[in-house]
Amino acid sequence: MNPKFFQLPEEKQQHIINAAYKVFAGNSYKKAPMSEIADECGISKALLFHYFENKKELYLFLWKQAEELTGNAVREFGVMDTTDFFEILEKNLRVKCSLTRVYPYIGAFCLNAYYEQEEEIRKCIQPEFSQLKRMGEKHIFERIDLSVFRKDVDLELMYQEILWTTEGYLCRRYRMQDVDAEEIEKDFLRLIKQWRRIYYKAH
Repeated sequence: MNPKFFQLPEEKQQHIINAAYKVFAGNSYKKAPMSEIADECGISKALLFHYFENKKELYLFLWKQAEELTGNAVREFGVMDTTDFFEILEKNLRVKCSLTRVYPYIGAFCLNAYYEQEEEIRKCIQPEFSQLKRMGEKHIFERIDLSVFRKDVDLELMYQEILWTTEGYLCRRYRMQDVDAEEIEKDFLRLIKQWRRIYYKAH
């Protein structure tokens, strides 16, 4: 990409990035035109191509940026500074909501990117995403206090249930273009409270 993009005022950079996240979040890679991204952020298509050589370069830039922003926020919120599984979930929720307040379509973009079938994109993203997912899960289950769970809980199944619920809920929100971070946070805090009651031992 053209380094001149980073010479733009931060607000202008963010405006272009948000426009790209929005268009890619609402379309498959192949059906997301650069002209629509340019229109969304109010610049010419020629200028957009001045900053990003082609659509693939822009797409992978957005993916790397999402990865970097998430990693920074995870450290800032101290997501792994606890041994309580559901406290990790709460902190991770706050990470996602904090990013959504600045980049409303970043979550939808990442979800779309994970399921993208275009081969030139899939081969760049899927292996890295899968590795990050495995490492994250390993780190969580090595760290958490297992003694607080009920003895009859299948932890692997519980974790999958939470992932499926989360993904389904967010897919519904994204399809409705309802990405209100406050509402998302409120709903998930209620879910986490419910999961805590179901899976932890009674006190």
